[in-house]
Amino acid sequence: MFDKKQLFVVLTLTSASALGAACGDDTGAGPTPVTDAGDAGDAAAPEAGPASLCVDGKPAVAYPPAPHAVDIARTLPPLELVGEGGATVKLADYFEPCAPKAKVLVVRAMAAWCGPCLWNADNTKSVLDRTTVASQLRVLDLLVADEDNLPPDAAALTRYKARVGADVTVALDPAFTFRPAQTSALPLPVYYFVDVRTMQVLSSISDPAPETLASRLLVELALLDGLPRPPLPRVAVDDGFSENQWGLLRAMTLPGAPPPDPTNEYADDPGAAALGKQLFFDTALSPNAVACSTCHDPAKELGDGVAQSLGVAKVDRNSPNIALSSHARWQFWDGRAENLWTQALGPPEDSKEIGSTRLYIAHQIAQRYQAAYDAVFTKYPLPDLSDAARFPATGKPGDAAWQGMTAADQDAVTRIYVNMGKAIAAFERTFRVKPNALDRYIAGDRAALAPAAKEGLASFFKSGCHQCHWGPRLTNDAFHVLRFPTGKQDGTADRGRADGVAKLLGAELHLGTKWSDAQKPVRPFVELSPPPPSMVGAFKTPTLRGLPKSGPYGHGGRFTTLAEVAKHYGDRGLEPNDPRAAGTVEPWVPNFDTSEQARLPAFLDVLTGEPEPIN
Repeated sequence: MFDKKQLFVVLTLTSASALGAACGDDTGAGPTPVTDAGDAGDAAAPEAGPASLCVDGKPAVAYPPAPHAVDIARTLPPLELVGEGGATVKLADYFEPCAPKAKVLVVRAMAAWCGPCLWNADNTKSVLDRTTVASQLRVLDLLVADEDNLPPDAAALTRYKARVGADVTVALDPAFTFRPAQTSALPLPVYYFVDVRTMQVLSSISDPAPETLASRLLVELALLDGLPRPPLPRVAVDDGFSENQWGLLRAMTLPGAPPPDPTNEYADDPGAAALGKQLFFDTALSPNAVACSTCHDPAKELGDGVAQSLGVAKVDRNSPNIALSSHARWQFWDGRAENLWTQALGPPEDSKEIGSTRLYIAHQIAQRYQAAYDAVFTKYPLPDLSDAARFPATGKPGDAAWQGMTAADQDAVTRIYVNMGKAIAAFERTFRVKPNALDRYIAGDRAALAPAAKEGLASFFKSGCHQCHWGPRLTNDAFHVLRFPTGKQDGTADRGRADGVAKLLGAELHLGTKWSDAQKPVRPFVELSPPPPSMVGAFKTPTLRGLPKSGPYGHGGRFTTLAEVAKHYGDRGLEPNDPRAAGTVEPWVPNFDTSEQARLPAFLDVLTGEPEPIN
């Protein structure tokens, strides 16, 4: 295991001084170049030329001397990073001052949550091979975040390496060290091109089409060797979209059956789903006449159409779309539940939502569902709950009535409660949605999208929306800070994932307990306590399927139109000093202008998610 300090880039200098911070803040200003003391206040100091670095065909120095800076047209510091298996990845190892032909080190800033990053990772060899100069390239991928947008660790790097292949060196870079060499706030992945003869950053480019990447490399290599500008490939497009964009579009095809859930042996049991359907709609499970369907109404595409959901009382967040929640890696806006059945156990005992207790629910199931329950859960027949001294009418952990029960009786009631959650999960796993215009377009009907919708789709790619909204549900299930206004009733900022992690780690009923049906206890996350600062104000990326009818929008439900949402994204969220939001907007969130903001809604409007009839 790595020490936590090893997860950060080690910046080794030829002088005794330390480098400046790699990442700028969220002020909208350009990032501060990473420099060393060799700058000595002279940012325009001339760089050493190749002639002084290579003498008589041999390197004159182990690495180009200071001044160093992570910036365009500057010599990089001799960075050292933590690579695969804990190995040290040194920029100095790429230094070739005497290379007879120009060579370029291609440094890619990648994130495991990022759709276009994963497309580039999956297609690295095919894209670089077609440049005709693959022999003059070396590739170094810097992983800036893991699948959940946490600082990456050794396990995340191993998973990423398995995807990208043996020919690419990988290293951890949670500090996003190369950000100052990025020419503008554009989406990931970002390619940085480094001349190995001088270790100077030549240029950078964001999320390029394969032909655009090839052109940039051909030009850079020709310039380095003083050769004429070569003929450049033209970007091949199909109906206006490039190869990499079509790769992402084809991966947005409507999902089929949800993935298996080994923690719920009743997940795909028709009897469990039938029982779960009854429980989902049953207001009698709550003394307040509130059911799951109160906030997830099939007549409203499994939503409720209000800014903040109203159960027993108004809650602090907007009701999320659950039509395809069986595919989600995390549940709730803050990810405080790991899967469907653990999610289903939260609202019933929440005083603002359903306002019930597990004892109350157990009695209701025993009185009205015994035959159906016993038919499904044959391993766990309902106990006799008639003894009020042993099984009070209502109570949950923390209540005096519950605390007065024996541990065995508590477990018997909790088993009924857990099985209720598993039955509801089985029902929710049957949810499907109908294909929409985007699905028809991807399938080959080029007329399925009107011209305005196609322009909106082009803006979707150009504006970087596809970084997070990709895959069959158009979500990465990761957590991001976009500073949407709070929905909390007291008006304070919502800390999102940071507080969700605390609830997750303190949960009584989770996948690592005896209530899971998995062969081994499963917890799909590493130790998160305390959550990193990047999770303050972070919320799970919502699915875009069903977007047109799922408003109001945002975790606080403060936006009523998609135009307002597009503007919020284009402005990179609320201002840093606005008390209605917490956290710092991430560096890869781009600004985009009002023309792009205006075009996006025409595409977003086609992303319907009408549920199939519920059986």
